[in-house]
Amino acid sequence: MRLRVGVIGLGRCWRRYRPLLGRLHQHVEVRAVCDQILRRAEIEAQQFDCAATAGPAELLERSDVEAVLLLDAQWYGLWPLEHACRLNKPVLCALSPASDEAHADALHERIQTCGLPVLMALPPLLAPATRQLRELLTHRLGQARLVRADWSKLPSFPEDLLSDAAVLPLLAACAWLLDDVPRSVWALDGESASFVTLMLRFGRDRLAQVNLWTATAGRTPPRFEVVAETGTATAELPRQLRWRDADGQHTQRLPPRSAEQSSLERFILALRAGQPLRPSFADAYQALTWLRAAIRSRSEGKCILVTEKANLPRSPTN
Repeated sequence: MRLRVGVIGLGRCWRRYRPLLGRLHQHVEVRAVCDQILRRAEIEAQQFDCAATAGPAELLERSDVEAVLLLDAQWYGLWPLEHACRLNKPVLCALSPASDEAHADALHERIQTCGLPVLMALPPLLAPATRQLRELLTHRLGQARLVRADWSKLPSFPEDLLSDAAVLPLLAACAWLLDDVPRSVWALDGESASFVTLMLRFGRDRLAQVNLWTATAGRTPPRFEVVAETGTATAELPRQLRWRDADGQHTQRLPPRSAEQSSLERFILALRAGQPLRPSFADAYQALTWLRAAIRSRSEGKCILVTEKANLPRSPTN
């Protein structure tokens, strides 16, 4: 049976999910869409032969909608998650808790209380190279000791690098590769605010270093460098992986598969199999606590201890 879904938010992210829903039509069926621009929803509804609803509440309350894809913040932010809790309808969420931080704490408590299944589409965690790097650490290179993440973006106004939506998933990916949670966070930046380095200290003398900067050349995909017990590895997202071990230097270029495809396929298969959805909202919320610590560290000019002890994000599976 096909999973019947509703789509909330038809902006930039929708353009990446739209063709996937067409290719996976044997497994998923779009029953309703909504957008803050009603005409946009009506046009997309015609293409998918489904309903265009007036808003998120109407879409969620439809009896023919089993699950929801929340793809754009628009005016409602993360509020549809709260309404999904009342109806117990699983959600694939492409938004970060940092995008609606004013309500993130209360929403986290609400989701934890009702046990709503939420899959967070965090691109660095779902990219083929990151997933393969985790497998390489588990089966060949041993435990990671140091993870360095590099990422750049175009200059923008305001130029607060820590407010970018890409930062929280980077923190979550570093913790996932180290298979631990940080004990402290320290943020260092230059006077121009065009460069920020985050140092996360984990247990057993392990570190993560996240470098963020603006560059006129534009946004570049994240890159992870790992020093492990028996070798080193570099992952250039989305699908390039290199590593060195006792047998020499190796290179692997993985098949093309977007983070959106990975998240949608996992969402469908996990719901049909009754499996937990990971990374969950709790995983993303935990990374938000680290981001908050980084912002405080930059403001106060000192290392901030981290006390939040939620579960780690687990490896996404096919």
